[in-house]
Amino acid sequence: MRGILGFISFTLIVGGLQGVVHETFGTWIPLMGFMKHLYVDGYEILISIALITLGTAVGTAAQRAPKR
Repeated sequence: MRGILGFISFTLIVGGLQGVVHETFGTWIPLMGFMKHLYVDGYEILISIALITLGTAVGTAAQRAPKR
C-alpha cells in the first residue's frame, strides 16, 4: 500500500509543479504531458496548488501507512 500511495503522491506533486512551470514559462514538461488534460482554462494555478497539496497529503498518508 505504501508503494502505491507513494507513486500517487509523486504523480500529483510533479503534475502540480508542471502546471506551475507551464504558467510561468509557457511550456509543458514531456514526462507528464497527460496532466495537461486535467487543467481548466483560467484555473491552472489553483488546480496546480490543489494537486501539490493533495500530493503532500497522500505522501503523508503513505508515511503513516503500516509496513508489511
